[in-house]
Amino acid sequence: MSTITEAFNLDAAGLPSALRSAGRPSAVLSAGLAPARPAPLLSSRRDGRSLDAGVRDSIHAAFTANPCLKSWPAHAIDALCDAGQLRTWTNGELIFARDEACDDIQVVLSGAIEMSWTNSAGARAVAVYMWPNEVINFIPVMDRRGSMHDQRAHGSTTLFHIPGSALFDLFAREPALLRNVLDLICLRSRALHGRMGKTALAGFRARLADQLLGLAEWHGKKTERGVELTIKLSQEDLAALLAASRQSINKELRWLVQQGIVDVRYCRITVIDLEALREVSDAA
Repeated sequence: MSTITEAFNLDAAGLPSALRSAGRPSAVLSAGLAPARPAPLLSSRRDGRSLDAGVRDSIHAAFTANPCLKSWPAHAIDALCDAGQLRTWTNGELIFARDEACDDIQVVLSGAIEMSWTNSAGARAVAVYMWPNEVINFIPVMDRRGSMHDQRAHGSTTLFHIPGSALFDLFAREPALLRNVLDLICLRSRALHGRMGKTALAGFRARLADQLLGLAEWHGKKTERGVELTIKLSQEDLAALLAASRQSINKELRWLVQQGIVDVRYCRITVIDLEALREVSDAA
């Protein structure tokens, strides 16, 4: 998942994984005060030059899984690996606050990043979750105007941080690679506007169904019962993702369960009937 997901951030620009192409924001709330940043975990960091082959391969895979970046040569990705730093963040730890300088792109290797907004009253709306295999934050690095969201670790999250200076050095040596990043930003922008249209015109049940379809596509595992989401999201997480109340999420999930379309157990969702879920998503 890497291309469109990020797209929804537009910037996080870094929307992510060519997301296989599917990020999904919801509603925009005005930002409140930036939350305090926890003390950094120095023991959880590792310099890029000391990466083992498995981690380096995972970073290469994240770039090449993105349809816009798949043509990047191995030596270019290796140069970014040498310049970066591996770091693990604890659940809920603030990575970047909204509008804070964001001067490196990240590759999500495990866990997830919650891209969200919080208003002065503490209400939170989630634009998208960035999952493993995503390459994010191109836009704030390139326009130098700060993070577009509060970025927090969702679960224990391992990121590979690549300094913006290393990215610009790479573009100076191989300017054709910049076009690939611009293609990615355009792709994500189109995905974002498509999502905005869906949000403006569709009913809440259709929006929830559409969100579940995207999660199943990128984070689904086929089982005997259907497609089980490998990510763990509470009703509060889904509510923040769709800018809705937990009660509304609960009501619609109950309806989907009653119709035999999904099953919900302990924050784990299994899509039993994908075709029926698509029909709900397509409904007005």
